[in-house]
Amino acid sequence: MDMRISALLLAGATAFVGLASLSAQSGLGAGSLKVDGLNYESEVQAIYLGDFANARLQPEGNAYAFLLDKYIGAYSRTCAAHLPSNKVEIMASRCVRETVTRNGFGVETNRYCSQSETYGTGRFADPDLLALSKRLESRQAGEILGSILPTQGQAPGASSRRMVDQALAADGDMERLLSQNGCTSPALKRFQANFERFGTGAAPLKLANGATLSSTRGGGNGAAYVPSNYGKMVDALIRENARGWMMNRYMQGSVSNVAVTRKDASGRPLSISARYRFNQLGTLTNGSVTVEYRDGRPVCLYFFDAPNTCRVPSPGVVTAYEKGEYR
Repeated sequence: MDMRISALLLAGATAFVGLASLSAQSGLGAGSLKVDGLNYESEVQAIYLGDFANARLQPEGNAYAFLLDKYIGAYSRTCAAHLPSNKVEIMASRCVRETVTRNGFGVETNRYCSQSETYGTGRFADPDLLALSKRLESRQAGEILGSILPTQGQAPGASSRRMVDQALAADGDMERLLSQNGCTSPALKRFQANFERFGTGAAPLKLANGATLSSTRGGGNGAAYVPSNYGKMVDALIRENARGWMMNRYMQGSVSNVAVTRKDASGRPLSISARYRFNQLGTLTNGSVTVEYRDGRPVCLYFFDAPNTCRVPSPGVVTAYEKGEYR
């Protein structure tokens, strides 16, 4: 038999055995993957469980792209010895020549990179994960360019602001995930397999008991809704969002005039309004925010200075709210 064909058959058999092993890890339970303290705790847990429908991520979405990029980077630094034999080097780009424009008085008016080069970082990654990440990165670049131009009903840069929210939320999550689970734990391997499957549209690997994100949490199944301390929750949402503010500085604990302006039939909030204070170039200023809900959880923050821009709430705060930590 041709050696190349034999190698392909062997590789296919190895992959099948590996997949079967992942599917048959009966020792894994819903709590086998340690996710405490992650901003994207709910999302990572749902991916691990194979509960893709409730992962709160989109395969082509920015939050998934950021998490995947962070996972690849964290694994390359922490778990380099456990990468597959066909690992590939992570490449990056850097500017090697700048073009400077000056006016008639010799004062610089513009500077931009006119020539860049690609170089190897000396770190490596799983080839399939890296290829998936690069595809998403290309899509993100086009979205950033498109967000510069205003669209009907949306302010210029609205999309890029939401991307900042999601990127900040992803910071540190994958390092913590690896630290809490180790590089070779069966639970982490299951998560990585499902993480890739989610992005490629493949069917998820599920636990033997069929656990879902909802089944791992108490308080559901028709239980009466218990109101939260909404002022405390809004304070946490603004505090996390303010990490991405350019000029203004939020005054933690300044939330006031909190009101539930709309409720659903179960008494859960649909919309909450509140006021807060922030420092604007040394001057204390009043601001306002509206928190919009969907499916019983916050999904958008609308600030007074950009009332048509949906800012993404911190997924960590949302998870804490769902767990009843603001009651």
